[in-house]
Amino acid sequence: VMTDGDINVRVWRYPHDPWLPMLPQVCYPDIVGRTLHDLGVSLGPDPSEPIAIDVVSYRPGRRAVLRASQGAAAVYLKVMQPHRSGEIVERHQRLLSAGVPVPEVIAHHQGLVVLAELPGRPLARAVIDEGVDSCRAEDLVALLDRLPASMYGLSLRPPWTDSVEFYAGIVASAVPALGPRLDALVREIREGLAAIEQRIDMRPHDVVHGDFYEAQVFVQDGRVVGLLDIDTVGPGRRADDLACLLAHLSVLADYGNAGRIDRGMQQRVEDAIRTWHETFQERVDPVELALRSAGVVLSLATGPHRQQEAAWEAATEAIVRVAEEWVAAARHAERQRIDRAAAAQSATPAPGQPAAQQAGPAAGAQHAAQSHPTQGPTGVRQAPAQGVHVPSGPGIAPPSGSSAVHQSAPPQRSAPSQSAPHPSAQHPSAQHVSAPQHSAQQHSAPAHHSAPAQQSAPPQQSAPAQQSAPPQQSAAPQYVAPPQQHGAPDRSAPPQQFAAPAQQSAPQQSAPPQAPSQPSAPPTDRPSEPVDQHPEDDSPTQERRISSIPPR
Repeated sequence: VMTDGDINVRVWRYPHDPWLPMLPQVCYPDIVGRTLHDLGVSLGPDPSEPIAIDVVSYRPGRRAVLRASQGAAAVYLKVMQPHRSGEIVERHQRLLSAGVPVPEVIAHHQGLVVLAELPGRPLARAVIDEGVDSCRAEDLVALLDRLPASMYGLSLRPPWTDSVEFYAGIVASAVPALGPRLDALVREIREGLAAIEQRIDMRPHDVVHGDFYEAQVFVQDGRVVGLLDIDTVGPGRRADDLACLLAHLSVLADYGNAGRIDRGMQQRVEDAIRTWHETFQERVDPVELALRSAGVVLSLATGPHRQQEAAWEAATEAIVRVAEEWVAAARHAERQRIDRAAAAQSATPAPGQPAAQQAGPAAGAQHAAQSHPTQGPTGVRQAPAQGVHVPSGPGIAPPSGSSAVHQSAPPQRSAPSQSAPHPSAQHPSAQHVSAPQHSAQQHSAPAHHSAPAQQSAPPQQSAPAQQSAPPQQSAAPQYVAPPQQHGAPDRSAPPQQFAAPAQQSAPQQSAPPQAPSQPSAPPTDRPSEPVDQHPEDDSPTQERRISSIPPR
C-alpha cells in the first residue's frame, strides 16, 4: 500500500486480488479443472482434454468474468466478493422462475458462480451484421416487462442522469477545452428533466435491468433469447433502460465516422436506432427518453482517456457531440409536443359555441405556433418545427464558462457476463463525426403528455368569451437538483404489495490458494463502467471525487 496524502494506492500481483479470493482458482487451465470437478461441473466428455480460459472482463477488487471451454462445451465463471454470490444466485433463480431468459446457475461457491452459456449471440454483433432484423423493438420492451414485480423491493437503481455532473467533471479534467460544452449539456439535461417533472410522474414505477444495452442481450433468428448481468435489477424507470440501449447504439453507429466499422455496418446500426427509437417513444415520454440517452452517452465519454486510445481527445469530443445531438432531439420532441397540444386546444370548441366559428381562432393559433419561436425542454428558445427534423449538428451554442460541476462517484455499471469483447466496448477515435442517425421527431408522443395551450381569440358572440390559458413560454425552467432517490420516501418506497426479498446470509470467505506466476495481463471492463455504490462493498477501487483531482 502506497500513500500520498489522502490517496492510497494498493498493488497486488494478478490474480491474487485480496477481494476476489476465488480468482486464482479459475484463471489458470491447470487449476480450473480441479475447481470445476470439486463443484461437480463437467465440461466435455473427455476430462483429460485441456480447458481453455478466456478473460472476458476484470474489474480489480469487484468482479471478473471468465469463459472456460473444453471442445464445444463452455461455461462462464463469474467471480465476485464472497458475500455477494448468494444474492446473485437468488436473483437468477427468481428471474428464471418468472420466465426471464437469464443464464442457468450450474454451481456456486463462496464468491464464484458458474453459469451456463446462453444460446444465440450478443445483440452487439447481430445489430452490426443484420441491423433492424436482428430483433424486434417490441421484443426488447417485452423482455424488460417480464422482469417480475416481486423484484421491486430490491435496492433502487439510480438513473445515469443522476450522475451527469460526475461524468462531465471527469471529461472536463481530461479535456479542459470541452468544459463549456459540458456545462451546457449538464444544464440542459438538468433543466429539461426538471421541466418534465412538472407534467408527468417521474417516480420509479418499473422494475428495470439497470444496465440494459446491446452486449447484455442475446438474440437468435430475430428473437430475443437471453439477458445477462442481472446484478442491478430493481426499481427504476423504463425510460432509463431504453435510453441506455439507444445511447450505446448511437456511440456504436458513430464508429463508422472513425473508420472503426465500415459504412454498411454503420448504416445497419443507424436503421436499428431509428426503428427501435420509434417504438420506444410510444412507450415512454419522447423528451425524457432523449435527455436520458444524452446522459448515458456522456457517461461513455470517460472511456477514451481511461483506455488511453490513440487520438483519445478527438474520440472524447466525438462522444460529447453525440450527447449534444440527443439534447437537440429532446428540444425538437418538446416543440412537437407543444405544437400538438396547441393544435388540439384550438380544435376544441368553447362551451356553447358552434364549431364553425372556431375556424378563425384555430387558424390564428396555428399561425402563431409557426411564426414565433418556442421554448424547448431545456430553456433554449428554438425556431418552430417545420416538418420532420433529423438532428444534423451539435444543436448547442457552446457558452462560456468553467468546466462542469462535480459530484461524488456514481453507481456501478456492470460488464457483460458472457459476450467476448466486441466493437461496442470501445470508443471512437475519429477527428470528424457526423450526427447520429436517429430522430425523436417523426412520431407522436403518448396522449397523456399534455402541453401548455395556445391562447385562442374570444368568440364573436354576445355570450361572455371563453379564453384558454396562454402558453408558458416566457421563461426557462429553473435548475432543479436531481431527486435524491436513495433517501426520499416518495421516490424510492416500493408499493406495499411487493415485499422485499429475504436477506441472504453472507458465506464464509475461504483463503485463496496460491497460483502459478502471472500470465499476460487480463483485459479490463469496458471503459464506460463507473463505480459501484454498494454500502457493504469494501473494495479498494472506489473512485475519488473529481474535485480532488487537480486540473491539468
